[in-house]
Amino acid sequence: MKFGMRVVIGVIVTSLAGALFVIKDAGKMEIAEEAGRFLAKESCFCLWNGQEGRYVLAELLGGQSYFEPNQGDAEIDAGKEKLAVIENRELQEGQTPKPSEPLVGDVEEKQPAVEVSSQVVRHKNSAVEQLRESLSVDYLWKNFYIIDSTTSVTKKQFDVAAMLHKNLKLKKEKGKKQILIYHTHGASEEFSDSKKNDINDSVVGVGTELTKELEKRGYSVYHDTTRYDSINGGIDRSLAYNKSLEGVQNIRKKNPGIKVLIDLHRDSVGKGKHTYTTIQGKKTAIVMFFNGMSRTKSGAIPYLYNPNLQGNLAFSLQMKCTAMEYYEGFTKPIYLKGYRYNLHLEPRSLLIELGNENNTVEEAKNAAAPLADVLDKVLSR
Repeated sequence: MKFGMRVVIGVIVTSLAGALFVIKDAGKMEIAEEAGRFLAKESCFCLWNGQEGRYVLAELLGGQSYFEPNQGDAEIDAGKEKLAVIENRELQEGQTPKPSEPLVGDVEEKQPAVEVSSQVVRHKNSAVEQLRESLSVDYLWKNFYIIDSTTSVTKKQFDVAAMLHKNLKLKKEKGKKQILIYHTHGASEEFSDSKKNDINDSVVGVGTELTKELEKRGYSVYHDTTRYDSINGGIDRSLAYNKSLEGVQNIRKKNPGIKVLIDLHRDSVGKGKHTYTTIQGKKTAIVMFFNGMSRTKSGAIPYLYNPNLQGNLAFSLQMKCTAMEYYEGFTKPIYLKGYRYNLHLEPRSLLIELGNENNTVEEAKNAAAPLADVLDKVLSR
């Protein structure tokens, strides 16, 4: 009996030693050590909390996907701005979603669908309420923004009270163009079922729908359908922002009443990430507001100075908060990136990423009505 036990123990010890040798030889000892620490820390917790236990098990088995903030290199060439493809990643920078918190934009939003009604009702949103009560910059950064690795932010740039209460009201004037919608990347941003070379099936067609929805609400809108990234029949984004800047300035000279500028884009998230919410019974693409900070990690970019940065930040934040109260699940966190993206022309300048390449044309166009409603509410305060 004793001999048998010795044999069994010997086999076990030999097997463990061999396994550790293989792991070490393969350069994986550090992984084994980290797994050991993690199991030691979490094992007791898993026993009494079923949900967390399943979550930890899923992590050990590789069943949970993590998304980190975009780590792409900045794209800038001799002062010429390029908008890099944005991968919408995690809800907040540096945070890992808990099992009970769905990844915004990764699947259908698990939020209550907005009921069909001619009058959308405002609902209190806990995050918005806490921001209004605390006026905390840290809370703002954590819960309302994704901060790209190419930029840096300072608390002086974010006066929460001023941002929330800035007067952005726009008096409607019939016969005078007040809102400009344009598309810096109009030629290269389509949807999953877009017909080839059909402008109405691209982000430009979504701009047409947004124009109609705003006009229903009493605004006079100029929709610029120029595709600024189309050069000699091909796609070239390298000078798209320079070209759209020139185009927008020419339009404004002829229409001095324009006070709202919207550069409407379509996001890029990679294949297999079909993202939508449900509003009034319709599958609806999710939108993301975007701000250029005119800053790198090293500090301000002098030649991209934006005199309207505070207005831009207030505008996108008020849009985000209003959307959260009226159309929960309709928006992603606001994305902050390093450059300027022509947002310096007006305080009421917006860059909007509406839907992504996995959305259908219908889902994208369904977003026009709630987006117009949110904009109207902000401009009518």
